[in-house]
Amino acid sequence: MSGIPAARPLAVALAAALMLVSASGCENMQKREWGTLFGAAIGGAIGHRLGKDSASGTVIGALIGGVVGRMIGQYMDDADRKRLAETIDTAPRGQTVSWHNEDTGRDFAVTPTSDFYADAGKECRRFDQVVYVDGRREVMEGIACRTPGEGSFDFSGQSA
Repeated sequence: MSGIPAARPLAVALAAALMLVSASGCENMQKREWGTLFGAAIGGAIGHRLGKDSASGTVIGALIGGVVGRMIGQYMDDADRKRLAETIDTAPRGQTVSWHNEDTGRDFAVTPTSDFYADAGKECRRFDQVVYVDGRREVMEGIACRTPGEGSFDFSGQSA
């Protein structure tokens, strides 16, 4: 038997996410930690399913999800996350929604780029996000999915 046993991929993914968290600095640590862990968990679960239950799909999904989740946690406050969720849920594909956060001074632009269905009938949307932080342009591609019968999208942070 080679590789990672099927029961352990998520544990490996979460361990990788913890390594990312431990390597980060102190500024905004709490937001980054939660963003990393949440992104890794959701990205790992989606990667596991999209990778046909493979350990490598889980690990890759968790790593990508952790990195992008960290970015979301670092740069977005609760109001921005709510606006992102609303944009993913309601904006037509290809329409960019922009906003400025007066409290943080950050500018955001989010564009849903494609719709698809993942395993178990999950409705998913790919999106592009641009954030301006202290004059720097940060660009990210992500995926948000929702389970059938549930109202809101979960952000995997998984890079497209």
